[in-house]
Amino acid sequence: MSWDALATFALTFVTLVGLNLAAIRWLLVRTDEELRISLNTLKREGTEFSHSLERELLQLRAQLPVEYVRREDWIRFSNTLEAKLDAMRAESRAELSELRELIYQQGRGNPGEETLA
Repeated sequence: MSWDALATFALTFVTLVGLNLAAIRWLLVRTDEELRISLNTLKREGTEFSHSLERELLQLRAQLPVEYVRREDWIRFSNTLEAKLDAMRAESRAELSELRELIYQQGRGNPGEETLA
């Protein structure tokens, strides 16, 4: 084997590797450009699926305040309601004790009448 044959083989091998790398680079650049173009059209126009998804999301945003109560809001509401019920209970107990006292005093003042206790 001579040096000329070895040099020719090496030159042919390097040329083929270079051509393959150039072809691969060209394919990658072309694919990248096509992806950028398709992404830009999708960003501008969108698809029917994305439009329907956006509509459903907007409907959900509109319905959530009506149908959903936050836990903290419910706790605050129930605490307010319980405080009002406690105040009504205390007021009714006070009125009942006043009525009992009044009935007791009326019963002691008139010994012949029946008492309602």
